Amino acid sequence: MTQIPKNQNHITDLLPAYTNGKLDPSTVSNVDEHLLHCKLCQTELKNWETIRETVQFAIASEPLPSTNILDQVLVKIDTISNEVQMQPPLNLYTFIHLWLVFTQQIRLIHKSIWIASTLVGLFCCSLAFFFSKQAQSHIQDITSILVLFTAVVASSSVAFLYGTDNDAAFEITLATPTSIRIVMLCRVVLVIGYNFILSAVASFIIALVHGGGIWEIMQLWLGPMLLLSSISISLSLLVGSAFAVAISLILEALQAIPVTIERGLIVLQFARPDIWQTSPTVILLALILFIFSVFYAPRQPRLSN
Repeated sequence: MTQIPKNQNHITDLLPAYTNGKLDPSTVSNVDEHLLHCKLCQTELKNWETIRETVQFAIASEPLPSTNILDQVLVKIDTISNEVQMQPPLNLYTFIHLWLVFTQQIRLIHKSIWIASTLVGLFCCSLAFFFSKQAQSHIQDITSILVLFTAVVASSSVAFLYGTDNDAAFEITLATPTSIRIVMLCRVVLVIGYNFILSAVASFIIALVHGGGIWEIMQLWLGPMLLLSSISISLSLLVGSAFAVAISLILEALQAIPVTIERGLIVLQFARPDIWQTSPTVILLALILFIFSVFYAPRQPRLSN
């Protein structure tokens, strides 16, 4: 547009409406009279006329839509809506979506969680082979170490599954349409399942080397691992990951390594109280705490809102 001095009386604000024929007759007469002696407004008028001609040419170049195109679009939308409503709630697409969400959580969970669990499994298997030629009583010490490390590592792992400090993609996770409950459930299943598989393999190797039943070994660590992990993840959502790990370590220490005094010396002894073993009560309590954790996570603020 032409630079019009502000200290002069010009009609540039009326020219767009004047070009499109939107002014009343009296105003048109005033504009015509002004244009007779104002070169700047004449130049401005030519600019607006050029714009009008360009717009008219662009409109004329585009094909006009069909008169019933809106009706066709509405019919298509109604058809799609009816198809969605007729689909069953669980179909192949739903399972594929859940599977993709489940597998992608492996990349989002911190690598140290997988590494720590793997090292614990290898350590227990190494102990089993190292003491394979020793006295049979060593199997109790090996299984006690397996119980201790399995519970501690699993509880420490789940404490760092959720939150701004633990998830590098936390903002993206909150902003996506996928329910955070699904994300939390997938992560819990992945971490607990991975620790379960590693501990089960270590139990199988211990039973193979030293004899005994594999379930007799597994039931020593299964209950403590599930209960301590459920306590840890619940505390991590309520008060923070570091506090949850500290409480889990204290609970496991109080249950698994009681301090006794023998002949004036403080001695650490591995113990397995009945209340801390695998039982329906322990499994049910762990399940309740896991459900609480999964449903409590959406109480955090969502960026998508």
